[in-house]
Amino acid sequence: AAFNMANNPATTLTFNKADIDAKTIRTAYTQNFTQSLTTSLVSGLSLTANLLGLPLNLDALLGFVKPPVVALLNSVAAPIDTLLANLLGALGVRLGEADVRVTGATCGRSVLVQ
Repeated sequence: AAFNMANNPATTLTFNKADIDAKTIRTAYTQNFTQSLTTSLVSGLSLTANLLGLPLNLDALLGFVKPPVVALLNSVAAPIDTLLANLLGALGVRLGEADVRVTGATCGRSVLVQ
């Protein structure tokens, strides 16, 4: 099964002129481990059954079942995410970490530099 682990909502990183001049690095990292993981896994489910040798696609049924299951799992996963984030942070470990540095900017015209 394929799955995604992401930070929801997205982390906003703000840089001012002094930060850009000093090439300051800001860090974003994932804090919603299990919520994003369970949402990804449940949302990607597909169900087919065979009845008397004929395949039956049950994805329409799953369309009704998935939203409440995702909501239930996310309500259970939220405190687990908090616990994991605090535990991993105490150990100096972060998942899905990105260090970002802005090396230049122009007014009125956005530029991305790699």
